[in-house]
Amino acid sequence: MTRTSTELDLGQSPLHLFHRAVQVVTEIYQAEMASYDLTARQYAVLFALANSDGMSQSKLVDATGIDRSTMADIVRRMLKKGIIQRKRDKDDARAYDVKITDEGTRLFKAVTPIVRRIEEKLLSSLNGKRVDEFLANLGTIVGAAQSSGAISNGHFAETDARK
Repeated sequence: MTRTSTELDLGQSPLHLFHRAVQVVTEIYQAEMASYDLTARQYAVLFALANSDGMSQSKLVDATGIDRSTMADIVRRMLKKGIIQRKRDKDDARAYDVKITDEGTRLFKAVTPIVRRIEEKLLSSLNGKRVDEFLANLGTIVGAAQSSGAISNGHFAETDARK
């Protein structure tokens, strides 16, 4: 049977493959991090804060790509866990400065080797230069979407497909 150009091959669909990749990443992360109460997004926030001297919630949005409303919820949950602290910015009463706590630093140091192991597992089917190319390509896709306005504050911008 000959394939026509209208037949969909999910194995060649970037949308489907990205979706499946996210499923795989999520399953591996949840299995490896089962004994820790830390989502992947919370880890990204800890990573950003552990590698800085604190930052505003707006800068955390920029650093992680997490949208503002989700970031506010993540910060609230992390405050309850005692792994971050937040206080009003001394120069702007509307803004918050966020810092990692000692408990957050301990948690970050405990889970970072696990996250590295997860990343190694995810990339194990690639080797050397292919890993670098894969990561560069992912970065290019995300960067292009951000610079084109296709995504804004972590969300895809609405477009009118009927035009």
